[in-house]
Amino acid sequence: MQFSVILGILLTILNKRKKIKREDLAKKYELSTRTISRYLDIIIAAGVPLESDPGIKGGYSIPDTYRLDRSFFSKEELKRLSTCVIAMQSSFDDGMNKILLDKISNMSQNKNDEKYLLKSDSLIIDTSSWTNPDGYRAKFEVINKAISEEFAIKVYYIDRHELKSERIYDPYSLVLKEGIWYLYGWCHLRRDFRLLKLSRIRNMSITAKQFSRKPSDVYKKLNEAFEDSELVDMEIEFSSTVLSQIEEWLGVDAIEDTGIMYKASAAVFGGNVLINKLLSFGSSIKVLSPHALKEELLIECRRILNNA
Repeated sequence: MQFSVILGILLTILNKRKKIKREDLAKKYELSTRTISRYLDIIIAAGVPLESDPGIKGGYSIPDTYRLDRSFFSKEELKRLSTCVIAMQSSFDDGMNKILLDKISNMSQNKNDEKYLLKSDSLIIDTSSWTNPDGYRAKFEVINKAISEEFAIKVYYIDRHELKSERIYDPYSLVLKEGIWYLYGWCHLRRDFRLLKLSRIRNMSITAKQFSRKPSDVYKKLNEAFEDSELVDMEIEFSSTVLSQIEEWLGVDAIEDTGIMYKASAAVFGGNVLINKLLSFGSSIKVLSPHALKEELLIECRRILNNA
């Protein structure tokens, strides 16, 4: 018997807004329906009020009033759950965060017991910018609804080559990497799993088409070179005015203090993203190598002057 699978089944049923069939659970956990039935019986025997409705629209569900017993989670796990929910409050404004926090809080039998006081201010993720307080909130609301209800979305996307396309996309998860938000899922146009930059999605809407999740590994995707960009062994020289920004970008270990100026060496992804990054430092930075990168930067500067 696998306790992790039983807990996974329980959380799956809890998180579903609609009834879930035994066959769908079997498919998700790659088990036989007979094994799923046995695990469901164990959940019922543990005191969980699991409801079963027959028919085409039937399935298993748990009443919204049900609260998991505190024994399901350790003190540290409860703290982590609470911290993660509060950290994402600026991203989702649909009221569900408050419901989740209430449920986590109610898992403690004695709310005044210090053992179950949950810290919520140790991690904050704010998706908005200083000049745009709403940030990606509208996009997050659409994506979150599509992910939770497993509906495909239609997106109008502009890639790094400025090519525009309209795509049908099955959203699996939101990803934050290097301070940039991505949407991970199955792209019907490319017939493959893709990471889409949220900043490049101009418009999106939920379709009426539901999707079934395909086996995938988002962590493997995150370790790949994004958008086939090649690594560039770069060396730069810069002044103290941009030291803190370079430290945030390349890390302290990549930087050398030469006395008057600073130098940094690092392998970074090339392309337009790198050129735009270097231009953001203005005249406070100088590219020492490679020569091809210096040429790319010079060409872009000429374009800027021609358009001025």
